Amino acid sequence: MKNNNYDKDCIFCKIINGEIPSKFIKENEYCVVFADLHPKAKVHLLVVPKKHFKDIMETDEFYINKIFETIKEVSKEQNLSSFRIINNCGKGAGQSVFHVHFHILSGDNLKE
Repeated sequence: MKNNNYDKDCIFCKIINGEIPSKFIKENEYCVVFADLHPKAKVHLLVVPKKHFKDIMETDEFYINKIFETIKEVSKEQNLSSFRIINNCGKGAGQSVFHVHFHILSGDNLKE
Protein backbone atom coordinates (compact mmCIF):
# COMPACT_ATOMS: atom_id res chain seq x y z
CA MET A 1 0.00 0.00 0.00
CA LYS A 2 1.44 3.35 -0.98
CA ASN A 3 1.04 6.37 1.24
CA ASN A 4 -2.56 7.11 2.04
CA ASN A 5 -3.32 10.85 2.30
CA TYR A 6 -0.08 11.82 0.51
CA ASP A 7 1.52 15.19 1.31
CA LYS A 8 3.78 16.29 -1.58
CA ASP A 9 5.99 18.32 0.78
CA CYS A 10 6.54 15.51 3.30
CA ILE A 11 9.87 13.66 3.18
CA PHE A 12 8.37 10.59 4.87
CA CYS A 13 5.54 10.45 2.30
CA LYS A 14 8.20 10.53 -0.42
CA ILE A 15 10.17 7.73 1.26
CA ILE A 16 7.03 5.60 1.63
CA ASN A 17 6.13 6.14 -2.04
CA GLY A 18 9.65 5.23 -3.19
CA GLU A 19 10.46 8.73 -4.46
CA ILE A 20 13.39 8.89 -2.02
CA PRO A 21 15.35 5.65 -1.64
CA SER A 22 15.43 4.03 1.78
CA LYS A 23 16.09 0.54 3.07
CA PHE A 24 13.12 -0.61 5.10
CA ILE A 25 13.98 -2.80 8.06
CA LYS A 26 10.32 -3.74 8.24
CA GLU A 27 7.26 -2.99 6.18
CA ASN A 28 3.69 -4.08 6.71
CA GLU A 29 0.33 -2.89 5.43
CA TYR A 30 0.27 0.12 7.76
CA CYS A 31 3.84 1.13 8.62
CA VAL A 32 7.45 1.24 7.50
CA VAL A 33 10.53 1.07 9.72
CA PHE A 34 13.94 2.41 8.73
CA ALA A 35 17.14 3.60 10.40
CA ASP A 36 17.45 7.26 11.36
CA LEU A 37 19.98 9.12 9.19
CA HIS A 38 21.43 10.84 12.28
CA PRO A 39 21.30 8.17 15.01
CA LYS A 40 21.27 9.21 18.66
CA ALA A 41 21.99 5.66 19.88
CA LYS A 42 23.57 2.41 18.68
CA VAL A 43 20.13 1.45 17.35
CA HIS A 44 17.89 4.31 16.22
CA LEU A 45 14.88 3.29 14.16
CA LEU A 46 11.91 5.30 12.92
CA VAL A 47 8.44 3.75 12.81
CA VAL A 48 6.29 5.69 10.35
CA PRO A 49 2.66 5.02 9.40
CA LYS A 50 1.94 4.89 5.68
CA LYS A 51 -1.02 7.19 6.17
CA HIS A 52 -0.01 10.83 6.63
CA PHE A 53 -0.94 12.38 9.97
CA LYS A 54 0.75 15.63 10.98
CA ASP A 55 1.32 14.53 14.58
CA ILE A 56 0.07 12.15 17.25
CA MET A 57 -2.86 14.45 18.07
CA GLU A 58 -4.16 13.99 14.51
CA THR A 59 -3.61 10.22 14.47
CA ASP A 60 -6.64 7.99 14.93
CA GLU A 61 -6.81 5.14 17.45
CA PHE A 62 -6.63 2.46 14.74
CA TYR A 63 -3.27 3.75 13.49
CA ILE A 64 -1.91 4.29 17.00
CA ASN A 65 -2.57 0.60 17.64
CA LYS A 66 -0.95 -0.42 14.34
CA ILE A 67 2.11 1.72 15.09
CA PHE A 68 2.56 0.13 18.52
CA GLU A 69 2.01 -3.38 17.14
CA THR A 70 4.79 -2.62 14.64
CA ILE A 71 7.05 -1.29 17.42
CA LYS A 72 6.58 -4.54 19.37
CA GLU A 73 7.20 -6.69 16.28
CA VAL A 74 10.35 -4.90 15.12
CA SER A 75 11.77 -4.76 18.66
CA LYS A 76 11.43 -8.55 18.92
CA GLU A 77 12.79 -9.10 15.39
CA GLN A 78 15.82 -6.89 16.16
CA ASN A 79 16.36 -8.66 19.53
CA LEU A 80 16.13 -5.43 21.49
CA SER A 81 16.04 -6.43 25.15
CA SER A 82 15.71 -2.83 26.31
CA PHE A 83 14.79 0.26 24.37
CA ARG A 84 13.24 3.70 24.53
CA ILE A 85 10.26 4.89 22.47
CA ILE A 86 10.04 8.61 21.69
CA ASN A 87 7.45 10.74 19.93
CA ASN A 88 7.86 14.48 19.53
CA CYS A 89 4.57 16.32 19.04
CA GLY A 90 4.92 19.85 17.70
CA LYS A 91 7.82 22.09 16.82
CA GLY A 92 8.33 23.18 20.44
CA ALA A 93 8.82 19.55 21.45
CA GLY A 94 11.42 18.94 18.76
CA GLN A 95 9.27 17.53 15.95
CA SER A 96 11.10 18.32 12.72
CA VAL A 97 9.21 16.12 10.24
CA PHE A 98 5.48 16.75 10.42
CA HIS A 99 4.38 13.20 9.69
CA VAL A 100 3.77 11.32 12.93
CA HIS A 101 6.56 8.89 13.73
CA PHE A 102 8.13 7.13 16.67
CA HIS A 103 11.80 6.69 17.46
CA ILE A 104 13.07 3.39 18.87
CA LEU A 105 16.43 3.87 20.59
CA SER A 106 18.48 1.03 22.00
CA GLY A 107 22.05 0.44 23.04
CA ASP A 108 24.27 0.53 26.07
CA ASN A 109 23.68 3.29 28.58
CA LEU A 110 21.13 5.49 26.87
CA LYS A 111 21.53 9.03 28.11
CA GLU A 112 18.65 10.69 29.93
